[in-house]
Amino acid sequence: MVIYKILNNNLILSRDGQGHEVIVKGCGIAFQKKKGQQVEESRIEKIFTAENAQISKEIQGYLTAIPEKYLDFVEAFVNEVKEKEGMKLNDSIYFSLSDHIMGAISRLENGIRLQNMLLLDIKQLYHKEYEIGLELLKKVNEMFEVDLSADEAGFFALHFVNAEDGGKTDSYQISIIVHQILDIVEKYYDNMEFQEDNLYYQRFLTHLKYFAQRFLHKELHYDENQELFKIIKEQYREAYGCVKMIYLMMEEEYKYAMTEDEMLYLTIHIQKITEDHKRLKNL
Repeated sequence: MVIYKILNNNLILSRDGQGHEVIVKGCGIAFQKKKGQQVEESRIEKIFTAENAQISKEIQGYLTAIPEKYLDFVEAFVNEVKEKEGMKLNDSIYFSLSDHIMGAISRLENGIRLQNMLLLDIKQLYHKEYEIGLELLKKVNEMFEVDLSADEAGFFALHFVNAEDGGKTDSYQISIIVHQILDIVEKYYDNMEFQEDNLYYQRFLTHLKYFAQRFLHKELHYDENQELFKIIKEQYREAYGCVKMIYLMMEEEYKYAMTEDEMLYLTIHIQKITEDHKRLKNL
C-alpha cells in the first residue's frame, strides 16, 4: 500500500483497490517513511475503512488520542469475540470501547465510579453481550491492574450491542420521545447539528432509547447518588442547564419528574457529545 499521509509512526492514510481512503495501523509502519512510499504488508495490523471523509477524520482523532495499550488490548479482545461468537461488528467498536475503557480507568483513578442505571435491563435484554462484558471486565482488571466494578460490564455490553449489524428495533413512541430530547439539545446549543455517524452521538442516542423505553414501561426507579450528582452538575453546568430543559419537557408533556440519576447520566452524555462537537470543528 502507498502512503497517502503519515499520522504518526504507527498510523498512515492510504487508499484501497477501489480508491477509497483507508486508515492503516501497524507498529512502526511509518518509521523513516515518506509520503508516496510503499509500506511493508507484513507490518499491517489493521485496516479501517471510513464511510466518508467526516468519519475518517473522527477515526484519525480517536486513533491519535487513545494510547496504543488500550487500542491494542481492545483490538485483540474484539477480534477474539468475533471469531468465537461469529458476530459481525462495526469497526466503530474498536474506538468507542477503547475510549470508554480509558475514561473508566481515568475516573477510577480520580475516585469516581459510575453506577449503571441500565444494568438490570442489559442483563435481561442482551444476555450474550452482557456475558461478553463480564469477560472483558475481568481481562481489563487483570491487564491494567484496576478494580472496575460490575457496572462497567453493562457499559461494555452496550458497545457490542451498538456495533452489531442489524441493530435493534424501536417503537414509534420511543422515537417521539428521543426526537423531543434531541430537539431540546440542538436548540439549547444554538442549533448544533448532530453528526449521525458520530460515535458519541450513537452512544447518546442509545442512552435516550433506553430511557424512553424504561419510561414507557414504567421501569424508572433507581437509587439516587446525590454526592456524585452534586459534583457533576457543578462541573458541567452548561450541560446540566440543558438537562433541566429536558426535565421540564418530560414534566409538562408526560407528567413525569426525572430522577437525579437520570439527570446525572444525561448531563454526562450531553457534556461528552458537545465536547466532541467542539473538537471536530477544530480539526
